Amino acid sequence: MIEVRPEHLTLDKAHLEQAIFNQASWFDLYATECSKQQSKVDRLKNRLEYRSAQLKIEIRKNADVAKIKMTQDQVDCALIVEPEIVQIKEELLDAEEYLGQLKAAVEAMRHKRDSIDNEVKLVTAKWSLTDGDCDPDKKFEAQQAAVDRSIQESMRG
Repeated sequence: MIEVRPEHLTLDKAHLEQAIFNQASWFDLYATECSKQQSKVDRLKNRLEYRSAQLKIEIRKNADVAKIKMTQDQVDCALIVEPEIVQIKEELLDAEEYLGQLKAAVEAMRHKRDSIDNEVKLVTAKWSLTDGDCDPDKKFEAQQAAVDRSIQESMRG
């Protein structure tokens, strides 16, 4: 279990190069953990379903041996309060909560990647403008156009 750390998900524009270098490894870490956690949630759901079915059979057999008639509602109530089922459900809820955090982290990493792409485009545009690629009187308009283009490109992808 890894800790989702806010500093992994935020973009520090002052350290853009470091963010570029770290992005892929952090994304891989969270995506891999998310995949593992999804498998754990699926296994817990299967375990809950399987054990519930086993316990329903046992409850019915015990009722038959004791010559007690039980309705389906009584069997379901007996199953719900079974300590093993309660424990599995608690584990499942915890696993689903952690999975939700990881999914949110993976999505945040995608947004961070897009932000990094936009920042790189802006820095590149500013560099080419200050390097004399454009008429000094039109620098502001060119910068605005570069920003608008990079925003539009990020919205498409």
